[in-house]
Amino acid sequence: MYATTSKKEVLSKLRQLPVLPLVLQEVIASFSNDHLDATSLARKIAQDQGLSAKILRVANSTFYGLPRGVGSIQDAVVVLGFDSVRSMVLSAGMVQAFPADPYSLFDRQTYWQRSFRVAALSKALAKPLKSDQQLAFTAGLFYDIGQLVLDLCIPHQFGDMLQQQASSGADLIGIERAELGFDHAEIGAEVIRLWNFPQEIEQVVRFWREPEHEPFASLTAVVHVATLLERGLSGNEFMACLPETLRSRLKITWERIETCLPQPEQLDAGANSMLAAED
Repeated sequence: MYATTSKKEVLSKLRQLPVLPLVLQEVIASFSNDHLDATSLARKIAQDQGLSAKILRVANSTFYGLPRGVGSIQDAVVVLGFDSVRSMVLSAGMVQAFPADPYSLFDRQTYWQRSFRVAALSKALAKPLKSDQQLAFTAGLFYDIGQLVLDLCIPHQFGDMLQQQASSGADLIGIERAELGFDHAEIGAEVIRLWNFPQEIEQVVRFWREPEHEPFASLTAVVHVATLLERGLSGNEFMACLPETLRSRLKITWERIETCLPQPEQLDAGANSMLAAED
């Protein structure tokens, strides 16, 4: 039996972990910089050889389907645009900062694969659903970051809760609230705020399970929809999982979004390239 753990204690443990690499901090800060010098930031990214190798591996995967390969960060910016490269820096950089732990019951590799797929689906949905594509990718990447935080800060307690979920089939959020008095969505939102991400992303992390939470935020709804797609839902089955008011607010139909969605093999190629680049 573990002593009661508070949100404050979890966050204090997070502050004891190694800080995010400087280039990641600058990429996060770039979301709120209206006068961003993308060329200068791309040069800084290129100076991190390990991170650059990961980014180029993802850029040259079949996920992007480029007609020719790119050989440098500058080439990637020219061909794909800085926003896409920024998304890759965040995904590859976070995998590098928080790699798989062979002693943890929480499978970080599976977690990052799922997060990348939700991010890519969120970005694909953002255009037809009139939301910001780059914010959608980032929000999708970090939508469940609270699980990673609990694994980092209270690994044994979190491992026990994962075992409870596996044996009982109960909802993890409910188990966390019963055991801790809070859940990983709350912790994740606090961490996103701590890392100085835009407030819109904090709201997604906190409320993506409640897409109709007021005030309504289309970005939160987009990520919620992406999680349904990531689970493999499609067509009528997918539409049946959406509340009628949410369908109306997003003006969503299966026909409207189907053609914009990446194929499953594309999603897997992007996720696997991001993780394989860890070697």
